[in-house]
Amino acid sequence: MAIDWQGVKKDFESGGIIKELSEKFRCSESAIRKRAKKEKWKKGEKRAAGRPEKEEASCMPEEVLDDHRSLWKGVKKRLVKGLHNNDAKLGLEELKVAKIAGEVLSNVIKGERQAWGLEILGNDDAEEIAKEMARSTLPEGADEADDGK
Repeated sequence: MAIDWQGVKKDFESGGIIKELSEKFRCSESAIRKRAKKEKWKKGEKRAAGRPEKEEASCMPEEVLDDHRSLWKGVKKRLVKGLHNNDAKLGLEELKVAKIAGEVLSNVIKGERQAWGLEILGNDDAEEIAKEMARSTLPEGADEADDGK
């Protein structure tokens, strides 16, 4: 089934949200972004019902998002390498490097999100990410991170 690109463009230029457009017109978000960039579509001011203004920000280019994913994969590799290292001292050093890299990367991404005008993670989201990182560094068979109890 062919994509109604005129309909996508019309909704996009009247302020439609890319995620919602991709669902409505059954195409990928990246396809919409590429087409909009290629044809120089202008984003309208109209906002979707119930959406706060700060979510109606510009979209980060796909290459920036891909870069973030790649960097996080590197942090994850270091975490796994540290956890599976047979030498406890080297494993601990690897985990320290991964922790610092993760913190630096979080700050870089936060700054880029601010620069692009995207919604910033709240404290609840940051705490959830910290919990997920703690869960991912648990030894095999452990159910929960030891919170010092």
